[in-house]
Amino acid sequence: MAQTTRHIERRLGDAMRRRLPRPFAELAMFTLKQAWACLFGALMLAGLIGSDLIWNDAWAIKRYDALVIYAITLQALFLILKLETLAEARVILSFHLTGTAMEIFKVNVGSWAYPKPAILKLWGVPLFSGFMYASVGSFIARVIRIFDVRYAPTRRFG
Repeated sequence: MAQTTRHIERRLGDAMRRRLPRPFAELAMFTLKQAWACLFGALMLAGLIGSDLIWNDAWAIKRYDALVIYAITLQALFLILKLETLAEARVILSFHLTGTAMEIFKVNVGSWAYPKPAILKLWGVPLFSGFMYASVGSFIARVIRIFDVRYAPTRRFG
């Protein structure tokens, strides 16, 4: 999948450079790569907004629980389709766990609440909330790979 994605990216970039002045082609490719990197976050946002618009409290499954299932399904699809690697999924999991812990703290000190009922809640916090933080982790992991970011140690001072 990664080779296919790189091939598509190369062809798209070549086509843009033929049709647009180089600065505009580079800006267009940068914008498309950023959009591709935030795919998980965009799909989570779509799920949150879409479920808020259509949800009926009389349905058998509660909205917060459906969002957990939706988020887990998205993550599984990203792994199956090789849009994210297992190493990236571990980073994303750390964001999820950290975010859930922060939400538990904030809810329990009274900063806000999740008033709707759900089965998949810990200390008043629905588990989907950690996936909102995981969206940030997904973006960071994907942008590092998509832009082929490399880190080098800095020079010592002194």
